[in-house]
Amino acid sequence: MIVDASVEDDGRRVRVTFSDGAASEFGASWLFDHADEARDPVSGQRRHSASSLEGGARVEAVDHEAQTLRVRFSRPVAERRVSIEVLRRDLLGERRPAIDLWQTPEAVAGAAPVRFGDYQSDEDALRETLARVRRWGLAFLSDAGADPSAVERAVARFGFVRETNYGRTFDVRIEPSPANLAYSDLGLDLHTDNPYRDPVPTLQLLHAIVVDEGGGESLFADGFAHAEPLRREEPAAFDILARTPVRFSFTEPSGARWTHVAPVLSLDERGSLEAVRLNHRSLDLEAGEAAAVEAWYDAYLGFHRRAHAPGAVLERRLATGDMVVFDNRRILHGRRALTCHTPRWLRGCYADVDGLAATLARLDGARARPVQAEPPERDQRALDSRA
Repeated sequence: MIVDASVEDDGRRVRVTFSDGAASEFGASWLFDHADEARDPVSGQRRHSASSLEGGARVEAVDHEAQTLRVRFSRPVAERRVSIEVLRRDLLGERRPAIDLWQTPEAVAGAAPVRFGDYQSDEDALRETLARVRRWGLAFLSDAGADPSAVERAVARFGFVRETNYGRTFDVRIEPSPANLAYSDLGLDLHTDNPYRDPVPTLQLLHAIVVDEGGGESLFADGFAHAEPLRREEPAAFDILARTPVRFSFTEPSGARWTHVAPVLSLDERGSLEAVRLNHRSLDLEAGEAAAVEAWYDAYLGFHRRAHAPGAVLERRLATGDMVVFDNRRILHGRRALTCHTPRWLRGCYADVDGLAATLARLDGARARPVQAEPPERDQRALDSRA
């Protein structure tokens, strides 16, 4: 609730005090630009041009209600409202959705898979699945049958398939001369997919259509959950992995070469983990200065050991009709070696995480900001009294 508002600095700023004692100052240009009337009531997009702010906005008077700040501007001449939700969002800063890091898989393993039919037809089941991906980095579905189109239909519930050099979808089967070792019977260390792509695919889906009779268990670990202890306990090693760009590459039989340079641990502007790139099959490290390279390997192997430690890995044998959705920037995945050469078939595809976030916002009833088609009548006398 807003309890006080005053004009400061010759109209360049407004100081707002809230009922919990918090206070913040807002620039006049920001207030003009983020007022309710600045947005189109249907699209929510800003209606005025940036040029309308040339010369700097000035506040002539302010008034407030419990949930709304009312501002009269002398330049540009206008009277506008700014909701408390927008003011508090600015005061508290943008917050990332809460995630649960898991160094051991008990919580994730204990959650019953969501039935694919429910996921397809029920909004609550859809929300629960997407919320698990946001919270834990992955979610399991069951009873999807053997329809090869199931992964595309799963993506269509929240977004769009991300087509890559592997196509719109890809089939993980044993091939005589595989162009990618994923199509062999070998076990695969924990890794993230496509580190040689820019941008890297953010979500991956895998659907078990024909399962193995021996071996081939799927492995998952939370890369973020093992990077954060590294940051606390071995900050020098964390720093090396976060600031040293390394090359990842993959060459197709056609000769097409995909390559990208990025650190193993990517951080955002706040220093929070944004992505893990861990894929030893695709590592293409340059020799460089020997001591620096050896230090990098020490840090790299330390992180690798943490992720592969006993008890850190979620191991699951996928049954026919099982499907997994996971965040390829966070979750490391791999498999045990295949010990029985049955006609194993997993179908996979990639998707973009912003579609998941947008759908969750819809399901949660979230809006970017409140808008009103018609502003209520204003108490001009209250504004005049503060002029």
